[in-house]
Amino acid sequence: MNQAEVSWPTAPTGIAPGGRISNPELRELARLLREDSTSQWFERVKPPKNPDPTATKLPDYDHEEELAAVPEEPTESYRQQALEYVEGVIEARDSVRPDSLQPASELPDGISRSTSRQWVWYHTTDNIQERTDDRPRSLAETTDHGKYLFFTPDETGVLEDIIVEQFQSRPFDSAKVPTIPNRKPDAVLCLYYSDDRYRADLRETYQNEPEDDTYGVASPYDPEQPTIKPRGFKTDSATRRNEYSDEFRQESE
Repeated sequence: MNQAEVSWPTAPTGIAPGGRISNPELRELARLLREDSTSQWFERVKPPKNPDPTATKLPDYDHEEELAAVPEEPTESYRQQALEYVEGVIEARDSVRPDSLQPASELPDGISRSTSRQWVWYHTTDNIQERTDDRPRSLAETTDHGKYLFFTPDETGVLEDIIVEQFQSRPFDSAKVPTIPNRKPDAVLCLYYSDDRYRADLRETYQNEPEDDTYGVASPYDPEQPTIKPRGFKTDSATRRNEYSDEFRQESE
């Protein structure tokens, strides 16, 4: 599958884009639109008074035009437009999300998941359980924000398992894995944090790859388990400079 094979709907004028809405929230909005028993859906689909900065960068975006297209009261045609758009987004997301990921309804409380064209995003919510497994900042070699990288040639779901484990035990709040069209030979997990204090812990916990294939063996290789290749920590500034280690390039090609 490639991106050209996926039909991503464009939000009609007067209807807010759903790109940043989590998957459960989007399905709940579709339910409200189908039932049409209350007007709750009306406030949810209207463009916000203050638009998202990413929307204003689009060449044809006119916020005043968006607001003017919203009816004063809910109408059947406006509801149908919104429902068709929301169902189209759900269908597109479902088509690019890796099948090995668990259903959103089975994710633990406090973890939300949303899908874009290239990435499946994970964030914590206010319901996340208390995290007590922390390490002092003094262990960090760099205090620049960035991401811990993990690769696997196996199912993307093994990377989701890492996200859930770490979100529930340590103060991580954001992560992503690739959609089906965006996956290279190996799937990559980007686990975001403010510094690299967990670099050694994460490698020792999850690394499982043949000794000949790794640049730093942390644990014995178990061929019966999924292959997981931690590749350290990469700062946001290094990403902006397009800097990649030899190990990262090898796994991404």
